[in-house]
Amino acid sequence: MASIFSKDPAEEHQASVYDKIEGEIAHLKKKTGTRDAPGSTKAVPWIASLVILGFIGLYIMDPFLYAMHRNDAVRAYLYLHNYDGNSSSRDLVASRILSTDEIQVLNQREGSFQDYYASPQAAEQQAASIVQYMNGLRTLHEGPYDHLDRLSWIRYHLFVQTGLQPPISWTFLNSTIN
Repeated sequence: MASIFSKDPAEEHQASVYDKIEGEIAHLKKKTGTRDAPGSTKAVPWIASLVILGFIGLYIMDPFLYAMHRNDAVRAYLYLHNYDGNSSSRDLVASRILSTDEIQVLNQREGSFQDYYASPQAAEQQAASIVQYMNGLRTLHEGPYDHLDRLSWIRYHLFVQTGLQPPISWTFLNSTIN
């Protein structure tokens, strides 16, 4: 008894060369075939997606930077207020990154804040960069627009000038001071 899976070679259909490649020829005649497709159409959606993500990133970058600088401002204020007592801590207060209630709470804290920075100069540099960031943020939102850095100038023309005010901070990102 012969197997049902075996075929007699004489019964097989002898396909011509054209029959073997007929499917490939039909595919190449379609507009989606590789010979007719333009080479740049696959890159356009990726580039457009990156541009859109770049605009979104530029729009929402301030709440993240603000939260980062705010955490650094708490450490710098505690260090400068307790160990150095110079004008850098007053500059941090004047920058309004910390509210007056938070400043009062920080003034009552006791601890070893000397471990936050290696030297008073490092704390002063950190405080100066925070004050510079807050001045740039205030300039972007309130003016004068002549003093903007390059990134803020781009953001001003993309968003503020067109009426879209970028957010400054989100409360859920900011740490609480108890």
